[in-house]
Amino acid sequence: MTVPLLLTAANTLTVQGRRLTVVQPHQAAHASGEAIALAVIGALVVLACLIWGVSRLLTFEPRWLLSLRHAGAEAGFRASATWAEFSDWLRLGR
Repeated sequence: MTVPLLLTAANTLTVQGRRLTVVQPHQAAHASGEAIALAVIGALVVLACLIWGVSRLLTFEPRWLLSLRHAGAEAGFRASATWAEFSDWLRLGR
């Protein structure tokens, strides 16, 4: 069984005596400035991550970075020891 369809010039569809309006999809006119700025920032973050990943993959580690890592670990160790000594001093009531 076929249903008779009739499409008129006014974008209305008639199916078995009922009239339906055909809606055309709207297209966005342009992207906003905020969306463009967010896309640029996102692209820069992705690019930075890609550069970092490739440099880690190629094992590019400059000597100053290794020295900095070691110095940071040493400073953390000494700070925690100093804090432990201070908390012991406070606990003993001196």
